[in-house]
Amino acid sequence: MTLSTRLLAFFLAMLGVVLIGFSTALYLLAENYLHRQVNDRLETVLHTVSGAIETGTDGVEWEPVERQQNLRPLTFDDEVAWIVADGKGQIVARSNGSMTDSFLYDPATSRHLDEPQHDDSRWSTATWKAGQCWIHSNEHNAKQSHASQQDDGTFYNSLSITAGVTLRPMRETLKRLAYVLIALSLTIWVSVFFVGRYVCYRALSPVRRMALATSEINIDDLSVRLPIPKSKDELEELSRAFNKMLDRLQLSFEQQRRFTGDASHQLRTPLTAILGQVDVALRRERTADEYQRTLTTVHERATHLAQMVEALLFLARADADSQMPVSETFDLATWMPIHLETWNQHPRFKDIKVESPASQRLDVLVQPILLGELLDILLDNACKFSEPGTPINLQCGQSHQQNWMTVEDQGCGIDAAEIGDVFKPFSRTSESRRRGVDGVGLGLSIAKRLAERFGGDLMVETERQHGCCFKLSFPTTNSHDGDALKSKWIETIKDSTA
Repeated sequence: MTLSTRLLAFFLAMLGVVLIGFSTALYLLAENYLHRQVNDRLETVLHTVSGAIETGTDGVEWEPVERQQNLRPLTFDDEVAWIVADGKGQIVARSNGSMTDSFLYDPATSRHLDEPQHDDSRWSTATWKAGQCWIHSNEHNAKQSHASQQDDGTFYNSLSITAGVTLRPMRETLKRLAYVLIALSLTIWVSVFFVGRYVCYRALSPVRRMALATSEINIDDLSVRLPIPKSKDELEELSRAFNKMLDRLQLSFEQQRRFTGDASHQLRTPLTAILGQVDVALRRERTADEYQRTLTTVHERATHLAQMVEALLFLARADADSQMPVSETFDLATWMPIHLETWNQHPRFKDIKVESPASQRLDVLVQPILLGELLDILLDNACKFSEPGTPINLQCGQSHQQNWMTVEDQGCGIDAAEIGDVFKPFSRTSESRRRGVDGVGLGLSIAKRLAERFGGDLMVETERQHGCCFKLSFPTTNSHDGDALKSKWIETIKDSTA
């Protein structure tokens, strides 16, 4: 089921619930109103007929002649019937409408006339809303009900007025109302179905175009982009966000493709050298010294190859798959001199000058062993590109709510045009190639990756023939137990350098 179909089905279901609820409520309100009208009409009939009866000391007298004017409109288009009877159920007077016989022979009406209760009552039947009221003389005896004839009229001890209003017009009205509501609801629902289908189709047409464009994207062609609707809504934002993601993916794939090509080239060189040395050694018998030199060369090449493979594996490993050791907080100013003890056998050890604040803690949240590897890369890079005897300054401090560490040399520097590529894998400056500096251009790429994993940043400031300054910045962290962490990490680093 398509999204437009689901939206349309949901909207039509909600509309159906609303129409059914509205129609039901309107029908019930109309039914209640019409029932009240019938009850009011019944009470009007009973009061009007009772107005034609006069009560005196001689008894109850029916006076239709004098008050017949009041009884004339009681027919209500032949919808009302009334009967006046004495206490024994004998009919004294009745309405002249055609519905009177039907009302008279109704079982409920006959029962009330044959078995008088002398109490007012109301009842409903299938076709009538009826009621009965009694008018008694002042000296009425409930057990007697006889008529007395006098010169001026007929008097009764009691008279009952039984009236009914037919329910047929009301029910016909409600039936017509039900038909109208059903027809109107169906008309609205069907109209909304066609209109909603068209609206959903037009509203979701950008999504279909996006899906079609997405199906055309493959690994061989990542240049396809989603069409961006000019609707200034969520769909436009989604298209732009998806296109930005495709831009990042395309850049990542291109970098990976270049990385694979460069890695293949760099790996092929030491392998070719190793195979060449072995082939030369196998052409004829060699002396022990020649085999020793060959094996030494092969060992050097293989060691270089192993280091390159390790570096490549680190760079190729995705961030989500990299298992970074647990980071902890320690003082950078205390850590640097201790880590430099691992360089005491290096020829350039005396050229490294350390400057750190004496009274200020520089707490950083990193993994000290990996930070040591990063610092080793920067120091090794400074040693390669500066002359022996020139100073290599190692500093740390705090500014702009960030702790930082810098490694500065007085070497050849980097051209401004090459600074943007210095952290890319296999990137080597023209000066390093000219001078024949050993390396494959992976160290700074690893250092950059480590800095980003620490949540920091690695930048370079350089000037041609005036050296380079690599600056590693960390976000600051608050440590309430700095002394304990300091002691702990001093012991850890000493153990690792032993």
